Amino acid sequence: MMCRALAQRRQHFKVVACVHTQEEVLKQVSEHHPQVALIGPLDEGSDYAEFKIIRKLRALDAATRVIALLECSDSRLVFDAFSAGAKGVVCLTHSFESMCKAIKCVHAGQIWADSGQLQGVFETLAEGKTARVVNAKGMPLLTKREEQITQLVAEGLPNNEICANLGVSTHTVKNHLFRIYEKLGISSRVELVLYALSNHEER
Repeated sequence: MMCRALAQRRQHFKVVACVHTQEEVLKQVSEHHPQVALIGPLDEGSDYAEFKIIRKLRALDAATRVIALLECSDSRLVFDAFSAGAKGVVCLTHSFESMCKAIKCVHAGQIWADSGQLQGVFETLAEGKTARVVNAKGMPLLTKREEQITQLVAEGLPNNEICANLGVSTHTVKNHLFRIYEKLGISSRVELVLYALSNHEER
């Protein structure tokens, strides 16, 4: 139903395939190199198989941006989806219009999550989860100082508290943030946190 609905909006979307297994997903992405892939729950006898396929897609084709379709907005699932490499998260109970908006935003290079999902991500980060931003080859994109600032931002600290933690001036922190945003092609603290989660190095 979703594929048919998207295909009917030819002026906005071009659906290249609709498949149901990990093997088929990898095959179609390899052949078509779609700009956006929607990955929902897969019935393959494995819990959260969609997260495994998202990780495989990230390694296979870094140009394909993935949106995870979740059955619910459980904070742990949202966090795991972004950690796996998703660029957006949509709950299957959300409206079709919301899904279309998510696809357009992710296609434009933005990160997508609603306010409730973001709250869950920040709560999980408060438990001490860390993320190191890397490119598709696993190489770090940020300097050690920029990584420190990114982690403190992810923990919800404002600039003045980051300054106190690192023993630097507000001007220095602002300069680092400017360079981080410029390197990653983002423009806000929320985007920075979600970008870090979806482009992190697993340890």
